[in-house]
Amino acid sequence: TMSVGARGVFNAAYEPLLFEVDTIPFPAAGQEQQTLDAFARLARDRQVAALIVEPLVLGAGGMLMYPASVLAELKRIAERCGTLLIADEVMTGWGRTGTMFACEQAGIAPDILCTSKGLTGGSLPLAATLATDAIFRAHYSSDRAKTFFHSSSYTANPIACAAALANVGIWNDEPVADRVAALSRMQAEKIARFNGDSRFENVRTAGTIAALDLSVGNAGYLAEVGPRLRAFFLDRGLLVRPLGNVIYLLPPYCVTSGELDRLYDAVDEAAGLATDKR
Repeated sequence: TMSVGARGVFNAAYEPLLFEVDTIPFPAAGQEQQTLDAFARLARDRQVAALIVEPLVLGAGGMLMYPASVLAELKRIAERCGTLLIADEVMTGWGRTGTMFACEQAGIAPDILCTSKGLTGGSLPLAATLATDAIFRAHYSSDRAKTFFHSSSYTANPIACAAALANVGIWNDEPVADRVAALSRMQAEKIARFNGDSRFENVRTAGTIAALDLSVGNAGYLAEVGPRLRAFFLDRGLLVRPLGNVIYLLPPYCVTSGELDRLYDAVDEAAGLATDKR
């Protein structure tokens, strides 16, 4: 996982142990075609085994968002070139981007999908890997010598699996999709107060996810303002974990409009930390 991620603060300590991978640029607004062309060049000779993406939103990368049309085109290129598409929906799945899985908005089904976090409603750690029937059958064998024996002590933990089943039951029996839609609308409406505000940049939403960048001189994950922002929110009883100067809000689907107002008022107040050096 560390090898296929962007080189940076998360894996710098392991640099000597990482294997090389090809990367493509993020499809920033107005530069989407560059991303697609870069992938097409890499994949055209059928030498690329798989493309791994976080669909629609790069989480730890700074809550960077891109349109579903780009994801759809990446899938089309992958299919044409015989490359598998692996969707990391650990953060984006289970309603976060407005649909059950982010891939739905692009009208695609990945060859492999990774899910976690929302699988248990965030109550217990559990992850699952989904694959197409063709991939499953390629790995299936009655020959025990071909068994993928690498596992962990807590694989298929019964308590975590029970929590996941209970969560699936809630999705089936309760109007969770309606709650997600309502929260998505509230997020878009409430963050709009910062559009055109010079203290912030790149005000954005993707379903229930809202994010904006505090305008600072040293932006990025290691921005000096990051720890001060976190302490600021904690002092006010708010659990907000900025990514450096990036402030993002991923509230639970049961959050109320009044609670969101409290969060956005705190974001408004927190902007002063960009100039306050204390």
